[in-house]
Amino acid sequence: MKCYKKLLPILIASTLSGDQFSFQLYNDFFAGTDQHFTNGVAFSWLDDSYQHKDDSLVCAYSNLTIDAFKAVSPTGLDSSKRYSAGASLSQIIITPIDTTISTPQYDDIPYAGYLVLGLYLFEWDDDNFVEYRVDLGVVGPNSGAQQMQNTFHSLIGNEHAKGWDTQIGTKYTVNVLYRRGYISYKSKSSDSLSMDWFNHAGFNLGTFEIDAFVGTMFRIGDNYVQNFNVHYPYLREEAGLLEVDKECHGFGWSLSTGLNGAIKGYSYIVDQAQKDGYDISERTIHASLYLGAELYYDVHKLSYFYQSQSPYTHEQDGADTYGSLMYSYQF
Repeated sequence: MKCYKKLLPILIASTLSGDQFSFQLYNDFFAGTDQHFTNGVAFSWLDDSYQHKDDSLVCAYSNLTIDAFKAVSPTGLDSSKRYSAGASLSQIIITPIDTTISTPQYDDIPYAGYLVLGLYLFEWDDDNFVEYRVDLGVVGPNSGAQQMQNTFHSLIGNEHAKGWDTQIGTKYTVNVLYRRGYISYKSKSSDSLSMDWFNHAGFNLGTFEIDAFVGTMFRIGDNYVQNFNVHYPYLREEAGLLEVDKECHGFGWSLSTGLNGAIKGYSYIVDQAQKDGYDISERTIHASLYLGAELYYDVHKLSYFYQSQSPYTHEQDGADTYGSLMYSYQF
């Protein structure tokens, strides 16, 4: 945990020259439950876009990220695309259904926390993006999940979870993500409602998880900022900070709905739980339904949504439902 605390001031300082900053909170408290994926929080930053000009406003971190991409890309930079680099610090908390038991519950998900520093680069234009991402994470006590959950429970008047002494042990992880997204339809008019339809697909490879995923989102509203409307489980939504149209004067609003699906090949949490004696097995196919509403005012955006996630393991009955608040600010 100490090494990640040292990185947080760097991340915050970077926002001083940044283009977009966001804070996001997932919690099943918003849905009246307290189980499994019970909390997630993320601080994300996206720098100004590099547009192949000597007077580009991007910071040293972005220049370093872009130089690294040029060094490994067989084709180099595409002069018709924009490039935006960013970073995020996020945490997820997983618990069994019954948090009043202090001993291991071998027929349910174990206690687990995951803290991750994400470094990413977007290659994009008005209709498409490609995301390249590296996640450096830690699972276990060093994730700070126990302290975060008990602090939140104190704020809302809930009892502290009793079983954190049984959480999965410390493991440092590395994951890479590749994702493509595109806007397949958009209609924007000054005298009628605007609409857009967005799709994305990609994969994760690494020591924390291996999966392939797809998603689709539809949005309707008035005077909202045109962007890539990404809402995917587990706090990987920074592509939504790429704003194709930065004009939003006064108030605006939008309503969104979408579906996400994933094929899971590996989960460190499930794998380690099985080694620790838990009688659980992960489902290969996962799906989630999203419903959300967004408010816009000049450089501010506030989102509130519900997401229902299909059962994580074969032993689980019923879906997990949680809500989220996300705030973003354009510098």
